[in-house]
Amino acid sequence: MNKYKVSICFEEGVNVYVDAKNADDAEQKAYALAEEYAGSSYPQEYNHNCVHRDYFTQDATKVGG
Repeated sequence: MNKYKVSICFEEGVNVYVDAKNADDAEQKAYALAEEYAGSSYPQEYNHNCVHRDYFTQDATKVGG
């Protein structure tokens, strides 16, 4: 049996709730959250919920065996 490295790629939609002055401010805060947490668990204060998660694999590369 051979060993392979395979990339698993995710696309995920998450709703977060932020306090903001206006829609532009809300979007900037959401971008900042996405950059900081990048799909990991968001802090409870943002009342997040996953609305979809898609995934695919690519780049199976033989690494041993």
